[in-house]
Amino acid sequence: MRQLSYDEEGGALRIFVNGRRLVARGGNWGFPETNLRYRGREYDAAVGYHRDLNFTMIRNWVGQTGDDEFYEACDRHGIVVWQDFWLANPWDGPDPDDEPLFVANARDTIKRIRNHPSIGLYCGRNEGDPPPGLDQSLRDAIAQLHADVRYIPNSAAGPVSGGGPYSARPPRFYFEERATEKLHSELGMPNIVEPESLRQMMPERSLWPPGLDWGLHDFTLGGAQGLAGFRRIVDETLGGADDADEWVRLAQLVNYDGYRAMFEAQSRNRMGVLLWMSHPAWPSFVWQTYDYYLDPTAGYFGSRKGAEPLHVQWNPLSNAVEVVNYSGGEQRGLTAHAEVLNLDGSRQWEKTASVDSAEDSVQSPLTLEFPTGISDVHFVRLRLSRGDETVSENVYWRGAREGHLRALRTLPTVSLQVRTRVERQGERFVLTTDVANPSSAPALLVRLSPERATSGDRIRPALFSDNDVVLMPGEGKTIRTVIEARDARGEEPRIAVSGFNVVPSRSE
Repeated sequence: MRQLSYDEEGGALRIFVNGRRLVARGGNWGFPETNLRYRGREYDAAVGYHRDLNFTMIRNWVGQTGDDEFYEACDRHGIVVWQDFWLANPWDGPDPDDEPLFVANARDTIKRIRNHPSIGLYCGRNEGDPPPGLDQSLRDAIAQLHADVRYIPNSAAGPVSGGGPYSARPPRFYFEERATEKLHSELGMPNIVEPESLRQMMPERSLWPPGLDWGLHDFTLGGAQGLAGFRRIVDETLGGADDADEWVRLAQLVNYDGYRAMFEAQSRNRMGVLLWMSHPAWPSFVWQTYDYYLDPTAGYFGSRKGAEPLHVQWNPLSNAVEVVNYSGGEQRGLTAHAEVLNLDGSRQWEKTASVDSAEDSVQSPLTLEFPTGISDVHFVRLRLSRGDETVSENVYWRGAREGHLRALRTLPTVSLQVRTRVERQGERFVLTTDVANPSSAPALLVRLSPERATSGDRIRPALFSDNDVVLMPGEGKTIRTVIEARDARGEEPRIAVSGFNVVPSRSE
């Protein structure tokens, strides 16, 4: 059961579910799949990823997803649907020639989906207003057929905002320019796939340098994708690459940093933001969290980190350590701990403070200090705890000079100790992996990936308790991975481990 209510105090839309404010964190969908092949299981996996991402909303952009299984999956996983009607923006989407037919279709759609508790908002047009007569007809239809759900005419104006940007920007940009005062309907950047998906997208001969085959998968030099800007960040901030594997490895740092920042920047006003986009319809280099093959990227785990219901983060504008509570309930007796670590992992500064966190609030119990003489690139590590329980943790890599991270390339390659316990639980496998860093150097973006032990094929979808983690010298972590037993296809599952500066290995 759910009850929806709304207000537009100060000209900004707020949505309440069962009396608690919904801070929308999520993304836009277009087609679910370019050949429209999604059915129940695919929708369950994709929407289940959204729940795992700590997302609360999916915008059904221009109403392009219409299968019942989509709405059923959103009901099941607790994702609110922003439902568009079929009007693209006015400059490249024509008005309907037959308004009565359009309205008849709209009424049929409302009647078909109105019993889904996930429906939380109707929108008349993408980045524009419907023609006045059609707008009034949509208002009348919703008032008559689904009166408890709010209608807005325009996805990017009035009580909400939109319009990107859609290209890669430094994390600081989002705090300066996109700490939005209204629910922001579209914000995105490219999101580069992992090497396994890159090789599934194109033949080996096309991997490097980027050429036509990359362009066919949306890696263009211009346009809204802004991949030239993304490539410039890789080249200038991280020093560029000589082959595809190296370039993709560097791109994951940009993915993680940028996607985390898009959500963390919302702490100031907590009005909500939707990615353009969270779900891909085809193999692509842009606008996704997981890829077409349901493989989570570093951008996935950066998004999941930034969208935590109760979260600790660094604000690069003020150097404040912030505790952000979107929907974590009243939390008292917390402890925030902050450290600044040199590139070799040695501690240079630390501080601890107590904090109480009310729901729908941001607190700043600490301010970071950066001692003189720290390494040119260093780490900020944050931990929010209750007693011995870690509630949220976060690690950043920071240049003493903004935009200068090339020293990360000097980190030595490390070998990790990995051991996995495999347990069959009904129709699932649960893999519990202990991964430890015995070396004297940090291990960045340590990535676990389940695969079939005989063929070596990766297993997707998969849900992880954590991934793309940072392990300082001597540290370890236990990560739980859940897969469907049928996806192992009769083989024993195992865990493959890789990372930014990690020797690839398989679990024992």
